[in-house]
Amino acid sequence: MKISDFSAYSGVPSETIRYYERRGLLPSPARKPSNYRMYSKEDAARVRFLHNLQSLGLSLSQLVTLLSICDEEKPLSVDDESFVQEIVEDLEVRRALSDRLRITLCALMTGEKRPHIAEKMFGHGYAP
Repeated sequence: MKISDFSAYSGVPSETIRYYERRGLLPSPARKPSNYRMYSKEDAARVRFLHNLQSLGLSLSQLVTLLSICDEEKPLSVDDESFVQEIVEDLEVRRALSDRLRITLCALMTGEKRPHIAEKMFGHGYAP
C-alpha cells in the first residue's frame, strides 16, 4: 500500500506517519518486492491513537511513555498510574477550557457584544 493510501485509510497525513516511523512510535512496516509498505489495521489504529493524542496537546515524550505503558501486558506500576493520572487531569483542564470557549463563541454568534471575549471566558485573570 502506498503511504498516501494508508494516509487516506487512517486519516493521518503522510508526513505525520513518516515522522512516527522515524521517531520509533510506529514500527517500520514490512515491504513488498515493489517496495510498497505493508500496513495493518493495528498500524492504522496506532497512528490514529498517536495523532489524536498529539492533537490534544500531548508531547512527544508523553506519547513515547504512554505507548510503552499501553504496549506492556502487565498491571500498571504506581509510577505508570501516576503518569496516566497526570494526563487525565491535564485533559480535564483542557476540556473545561474548550467548554468555556465553545460557550463564548456560541454567545458571539447569537449577537452578544464582541469586546472582551477573553474576559468573558476567564474573568479578569485570563487564566484557565
